[in-house]
Amino acid sequence: MPFDGTDFFTKKMPETGLFPGWAEYGRNVLLKTRCRRERTAALHVLARCDHAAAVAQLLQEAKTLIEDPRKWTQRRYWTFFGRRCAVGALRAAASGMIDPEIAWSAHRLLIQVARSRGFGSIEEMNDRSSHREVLRAFDGAIALAYGAVPQAAS
Repeated sequence: MPFDGTDFFTKKMPETGLFPGWAEYGRNVLLKTRCRRERTAALHVLARCDHAAAVAQLLQEAKTLIEDPRKWTQRRYWTFFGRRCAVGALRAAASGMIDPEIAWSAHRLLIQVARSRGFGSIEEMNDRSSHREVLRAFDGAIALAYGAVPQAAS
């Protein structure tokens, strides 16, 4: 096998015209970094021990992604500059998880909070609420994950 890189592009990658063919390979390498594997491995160990704690931790990680108002957006799941809505943050926090049941449980709890506030979906709640109210929704979902009654939004 020669070391000139000819076998590097054995699989045909779609060309977008914006980036060279190695962009997909670089993205895949970036997504499989060591810290992501350690984070998801810790969540999987926790999931085996306590499902409620794993769901609460996932919701907390998603909330952390949008705690800074500059990292939160409305009317989009995510932007090119790394801004996310509530669902986009939940998806980003759950990416790479082996057991999807934890992510679905977290999503159901967030929907429950959104519906208790009069919204039909998480997306609607995100788009029609303030940043502070969305963060309180995450707090309510975390409280529900532990079986506590969430406090009413003021």
